[in-house]
Amino acid sequence: MKRHHDSIVRSSPVPSLTRRAFGLLAACSAVGLLSGCTVTQNPGAPTSGGASGGGSLGTVQTTSNTLRYALTAEATTLDPATVQDGTTIDLLQCIFEGLVKWDEKNRIVPGMAEKWELSPDGKTYTFHLRHGVKFHNGREMNADDFKYSFERACRPETKSTTAPTYLKDIVGVSDRLSNKLGVTEITGIKVVDPYTLTITLDSAKPYWLGNMTYAIAYVVCREEVERTGGAISELSAVGTGPFKLAEFKSNYRVVLKANPDYYGGKPKLDFIERPVLIDANLRLNNYEADKLDIVDLSPRDLDRINADPKLKPDLKTFARSATWYLALNQDAAGSPFSKRDVRQAFAMAIDKNEIVRVAMKGQADIATGVVSPGMDNYAPKINPLPYDPAKAKELLAKAGYPGGKDFPTLTISFRQDMPWVADTSQIVRSQLKSTLGISVQLRPMEWLQFLHERTDRTMAFSHLRWSADYLDPQDFLSVLLHSNKKVNGVDDHPENGVGYNNPEFDKLCDQADVELDTKKRMALYAHAEQIAVDDAPWVPIYYQRDLELIKPRVGHLRDSLLGHLPHLTTTVQP
Repeated sequence: MKRHHDSIVRSSPVPSLTRRAFGLLAACSAVGLLSGCTVTQNPGAPTSGGASGGGSLGTVQTTSNTLRYALTAEATTLDPATVQDGTTIDLLQCIFEGLVKWDEKNRIVPGMAEKWELSPDGKTYTFHLRHGVKFHNGREMNADDFKYSFERACRPETKSTTAPTYLKDIVGVSDRLSNKLGVTEITGIKVVDPYTLTITLDSAKPYWLGNMTYAIAYVVCREEVERTGGAISELSAVGTGPFKLAEFKSNYRVVLKANPDYYGGKPKLDFIERPVLIDANLRLNNYEADKLDIVDLSPRDLDRINADPKLKPDLKTFARSATWYLALNQDAAGSPFSKRDVRQAFAMAIDKNEIVRVAMKGQADIATGVVSPGMDNYAPKINPLPYDPAKAKELLAKAGYPGGKDFPTLTISFRQDMPWVADTSQIVRSQLKSTLGISVQLRPMEWLQFLHERTDRTMAFSHLRWSADYLDPQDFLSVLLHSNKKVNGVDDHPENGVGYNNPEFDKLCDQADVELDTKKRMALYAHAEQIAVDDAPWVPIYYQRDLELIKPRVGHLRDSLLGHLPHLTTTVQP
């Protein structure tokens, strides 16, 4: 869900919270405030301080050379160590960078590290950093900054929920996360010289370099972070990326300014303007009024778009490595999903074809498994649980709920800012009622509250997505569904939000995570995925495609299976 799917002490007005997917803020701002978010100048009062290093972070007057596209929710955080949602990561990836990054061909390519080597035993990476890369405050970045950034992310007081997932393979991270007595540094990270960094893993992990593309591995500027008490706010969000944070108005808009000292050359744009527009209809209206250059679409808008000769040519579709699913949480209080028969009954009662046809207007592929398409060397033939209403009724009766009798009161939770998510949830409710006799209440939620409850594992039944952080089945299977336990007081698989626990599945994932033979490794994951599909902790619904309107004036937009890439080459015509 990441780039779905934690709080940190901060002085920033940015609400703290979680990760990867999407967002939604207070409804009170949706009409009165947001209608003004598309102007190029904010009349609000400037904020003191500045993320550019000592300057004012106030109102910015943008130019005609500005890319305008909305934030569908307030940024959940400006801290790469705590971000979990894709809406916010899309913003932060323009400000910060890590050792490596993605390109348009879905390859991991050099970032702050211009090259690297891997030791013969597959455990130690030696990264050679670029010379002359500067933070936005003008200081040159060096290897000590990466060591500081990783160690800060693992401090217990940072309260990162992503560090235990994406950094735990590094020697010494577990000790630091658990606040082991006397441990103040991560022993597996060594600064050889200002431009050389080594990172040693506890064992060879073929997927591990992908971890370094995630936001937790972005380098942050130590003196700026410490200037704001160790938290990262709009006053200390200082990175090395192609854009600087120039304006931050909570619940209003964010403006990024091109970094003229970016090592890859100054971006083609002068500014990126991100008004906070929660309502999908308002976003589309702003696009039609020529106040936005890119807008996401709901499938329910397609008939109107296709019938409009002005809008239809702007319609673009992008494949994404993301799976939308129903989460059947076994750990929530009063949850009926501890019974496998109940989970399978739900899976067999859901007609995915109807959901894709009606809610998605055919603009999605039915999900047969947990892992989304697009993973190199991984294309298993997973046998999904079939749509079988008769068998679903039989399984529910076997579990002790014939015809839905005595079934616990159930609510399906989902984010409220995406119309197609509500449409899918309504169809699911109808299908469960007609097939199983179960009444389900709909619960549209603010994104921040949804993320809080997902992190706390209190929602029994929800509809959400997982979008790949990196293109490896490990990111879906081991990260999301391996059983979770406390190791020295720290969750070892915190992203398992459904309480799934199958020792055979765990064993296969553990073997695959360290298997160096690619063919054997992928076969192990395929076996594990089939077990998970049969156990049905998830009901995979469809694989995501993004629908967007993009103005003809926008050019040279870079894209990957993980989403649009930082706007280094993007251009806009006046």
